[in-house]
Amino acid sequence: MKYYNICLDDTDYLYLGRNSKLNVQFCPYCGMILNREALISQATATLKWRNKTFFATTYDGVSIANQQFYDIYHNYEMKGIEFIPFKKSEGYYICNFINTVSFDLEKAKQIRVEYEGKVTYGVIDNGTCDHCKKSKGHHHPWPYRMIESDEQNLESNTFYRSDIEFGENNYQAPLIWGTEGIVETFDKEKSSIFYRIVE
Repeated sequence: MKYYNICLDDTDYLYLGRNSKLNVQFCPYCGMILNREALISQATATLKWRNKTFFATTYDGVSIANQQFYDIYHNYEMKGIEFIPFKKSEGYYICNFINTVSFDLEKAKQIRVEYEGKVTYGVIDNGTCDHCKKSKGHHHPWPYRMIESDEQNLESNTFYRSDIEFGENNYQAPLIWGTEGIVETFDKEKSSIFYRIVE
């Protein structure tokens, strides 16, 4: 089945930089955030989302959609996202991608990249903190594929997220994929989303 890497716009921060309102807990050794899921829950309950967003990811790795995206998703019976509404910002939602698939690390090893002046192949793993065990992220997600066994089980009109996140430290987000029907629907509704065809 044909599927796409969905490229979300970047926008603002959700919980970083809002320490006066949210209880952000950092690892004392690496500085990674320890309570990311709790912060997302706090944000939906207490923060006002002020950016005009159709479908975007914050710099701290949270995907947010507006009412138009929400309505298209439900009108066309798409699958794969749980929408969590902002209580103080009507018409905006945090997107929880409920289908996790595995990024194809083996195919990525075939891709030559230059990073910090060095030639390497495949995804660069920044490692994990020895103390909190949080991943410090990954770089170079080419060729944006999931493993073949997951490709064989894809459902149409459905969103998926990768099992690993890309970026660094507290600025990471998963890859988002969408299957046949999603891009065509948003084109039809004149609400285009950016994407790459996975080949």
